[in-house]
Amino acid sequence: MQQTPAAAVSAQPDYFAVFGLPRRLLIDTPALEATYHRLSREVHPDFHLTKPAEERERLLARSALVNQAYRTLKDFHSRVEYLVELEGGGAVKPQVPPELLEDVLEVQELLDECRARGRLTADSPLASRLKAEGDRLKQALTAVDADMVDCANVWDAAWTGNGEDEAARSVTLARLQHLLSQRVYVVNLIRDIDGVRTQVA
Repeated sequence: MQQTPAAAVSAQPDYFAVFGLPRRLLIDTPALEATYHRLSREVHPDFHLTKPAEERERLLARSALVNQAYRTLKDFHSRVEYLVELEGGGAVKPQVPPELLEDVLEVQELLDECRARGRLTADSPLASRLKAEGDRLKQALTAVDADMVDCANVWDAAWTGNGEDEAARSVTLARLQHLLSQRVYVVNLIRDIDGVRTQVA
């Protein structure tokens, strides 16, 4: 993935800047929440009813931006996805990561077989396989999340805000994007398995 210099990043709003934060991934979430409440009070239109209509409109737009920024930054995974896009990495690609292709196909075949059988009994071999696959994928998700936190630490260590460590930033962003793509597929597979398992008698 080719890194885009910070100055050339698209004009989309910088949610980190809204909260006065550097573009780092491991942030103090209680401090983020406290800043959110302070900013919300400062820009909420209800506290500025005597201001001119144009000013209230501006405050309403600012309030919406603060809310969206907080929703994005308070969750680690959405924060990673947002930062990757903001830094020029683009949105998470929908392609199956090559290392997950075999897993995806096997789980889809198992799910198709379970759906074709209709309601399963808890002691059936298919139900046991479903549980085993679900447990295995949950372990895989834990590993992906741990890798993402490690990668976030690398990003934060390399982040300077002025592009001094551009090579490390580019490599780390590519790794984060890959992990996000992996995570999307693992989460979806777990969801699909859990959906079929609810039909087990």
